[in-house]
Amino acid sequence: MAKKTKQEAERTYHALLDAATLLFIRQGVASTTLSNIASEAGMTRGAIYWHFDNKDAVIQALWERNANKLHQGFSEILENITLPRPAQSFRSAIKNMIHSIITEPELGQIVRIVIHNVEFTDEKTELQSFLSSKKEAMYSAMESAFTALKKHQALRVDLPPELLAQSLMSYLHGLIHSYLSPVQRKLDLQKDGDILIDVFLDALLAE
Repeated sequence: MAKKTKQEAERTYHALLDAATLLFIRQGVASTTLSNIASEAGMTRGAIYWHFDNKDAVIQALWERNANKLHQGFSEILENITLPRPAQSFRSAIKNMIHSIITEPELGQIVRIVIHNVEFTDEKTELQSFLSSKKEAMYSAMESAFTALKKHQALRVDLPPELLAQSLMSYLHGLIHSYLSPVQRKLDLQKDGDILIDVFLDALLAE
């Protein structure tokens, strides 16, 4: 019986996260309440308050479910650029990350929510600290990759790894931001993503 109860709680948890995803994208985070999420999932307010204290906790849970595994895996790849072709390894890792955001719906949804629907303020909330830690981890992995590329003479430019990491992170953020924009977009990463990555990396990598 206990096992069945645990399974039911698990189903409820994921149903609430699915409902939250739809509402956050449809009407924004600020306009969505926990009660709205429960109603969308066909459940009572008690059900959602059992699982989540607030909307920030819902967004963190969505990240952990939809993005954390890929985020960690991608970071590990960047921190362990492989020989004998480190530049090619790095280029493939960046393209695979973009491809995952395009082809994995749940991943694309949480990235879209974080980029377009979460309000960031000067107040350092728990959610902002959580998301900042994820961004910092990615930046650190990117810097490690450029440090390795420089060590193996796989760079065309003599610039600090931290500057290269910042520039690539900014470029990727711009591509993803435009692609996932809720308004009509002209950027098609599914068709042109590899080309746009090559345009940037061709100036940096020596292969």
